[in-house]
Amino acid sequence: MKTTTRVKKINGHEYLYEITYYYDKETRRTRQKSRYLGKNVNGEPVRVREKAKSPEKVYSYGEFIPYIHAVKSLHIQEILGAHLTDHEVRLFLTLLFAGIHHPKALNSPASWYDGTVLPRVFSGLKITSQNISRLLKKLGEGSIHLSICRSLSLIPESGYMRISMVDIPMFQETSWHHGVSHHGIEPVALFYDNIENIPVGYLSSAQYLVTSDLVKAINAGLNLFSGKKGIIISGKGFSSTMNLYGAIFSETPVIFPLDPDHNLIKNEIRKHRADLMHPRNLKIFRGETLFVIPVNIALETANFKGYIIYSPRKEEEIRERFGQDIELILENLNGRPMYKWVNPAEAMADIAGTYEPFLQWKVQNNRILVDVKRKTLGRYLKNCGISVIITGDPECEWDTCLEWLEERAETERFLATYIRNFQVFPLSVDSDTMRNGAFLVAFMAHVVNRWVLEQYAKSGLLSIYTAEKIHLELMKIRLVGLGNDKVLLTGLLPRQKEILDTLKWSADI
Repeated sequence: MKTTTRVKKINGHEYLYEITYYYDKETRRTRQKSRYLGKNVNGEPVRVREKAKSPEKVYSYGEFIPYIHAVKSLHIQEILGAHLTDHEVRLFLTLLFAGIHHPKALNSPASWYDGTVLPRVFSGLKITSQNISRLLKKLGEGSIHLSICRSLSLIPESGYMRISMVDIPMFQETSWHHGVSHHGIEPVALFYDNIENIPVGYLSSAQYLVTSDLVKAINAGLNLFSGKKGIIISGKGFSSTMNLYGAIFSETPVIFPLDPDHNLIKNEIRKHRADLMHPRNLKIFRGETLFVIPVNIALETANFKGYIIYSPRKEEEIRERFGQDIELILENLNGRPMYKWVNPAEAMADIAGTYEPFLQWKVQNNRILVDVKRKTLGRYLKNCGISVIITGDPECEWDTCLEWLEERAETERFLATYIRNFQVFPLSVDSDTMRNGAFLVAFMAHVVNRWVLEQYAKSGLLSIYTAEKIHLELMKIRLVGLGNDKVLLTGLLPRQKEILDTLKWSADI
């Protein structure tokens, strides 16, 4: 039969169809059938749609977009590539993404990996406990972590750093063991670029127990990580004069909390107590009402700055909890018979626990009678809700101090969670080396996570959404695997487009 090509114009676009003529015996007429060839492009048919097979798999994708952009922007793949093989780099990044995206996935990263977009990004990756153990051992040996951090620190150019002191639990606690144990806390100094607001390096500070020695080590770290000047953020309230003076008179300024009952500050609190809730001291921090009073404290030949911070919410919570717990103790103990084999002092200490100093008791008619030491309890609770922050930098305002202290606590939680879930390596073999390697992966995950949060803040998205909300919205973006080795992007709705457009990020893989 005769075949010809015909042009059809549909909605302003030209399409080519193959027309085949044939003889219909029933009607005894010549008829025709058409077959779509494609869009008419310079006289040639171009297929704009291709029939695909049924979807075979759906991949998690949207939540990885921020982290993939972070890795590219910070040149992490290139930095790691200077020390690791290509397969090791891809395995490192997979563990990094797992810890950020789903910390529990670190228990079985291979199972998690298959359901994500990462097999398309890091194809051919073999995730086995042996490969992970070898990688962690390599990372934990020698000074690879210092070289990686050194390369990372060259990206920002401000030279102004803040050093956050964090305590990371490096050992797994067992719930059934109550004998002699070790808390397994590893003190670490994290170096942040103060302009880019991302960590660029870290040093173990376990061997520096005296503040003056710690400051010297941190100054050496500043030189190592291209820092010109810095400020130390410590979550530790120094109780000894040696360490307290070491922090106050340090050549590198230190921001740290101080016990409100400390002799250095209690007179200032007494002097300002009547003004604690004065309207001029009213501030808002992260949605919470606070009352902040700046103070200047003279010590020896120096003056330094501090802030008395009062939280009505915190005081109410503490007083309410104390009241409930003490009332419960009184209900359980008062009038209870004391038999000959019962030691009332031991029973009191066991049941009252930390509240024992605020309670008094006596045995009368073989029954224990318990009452509250009201003056003792009143003295203890008089400063509840009051916090004191000391800063060695007179230019640091109260909100900056609180923000950095909160950041320090959040970092500690992030790294502790990461390490706690990292159970893919045998601890019985080279455990210290493996833990060091695991911490490097955790640190780089923290770098990526902080970079992403900083982009959210700079773009203004955090004034509309929370970081968690952004994450949940991006999770709706999926890749659908098609049978012809192609993928289809789905879930890119107006809200997702708005987020990505604001960040100037592409959803293309």
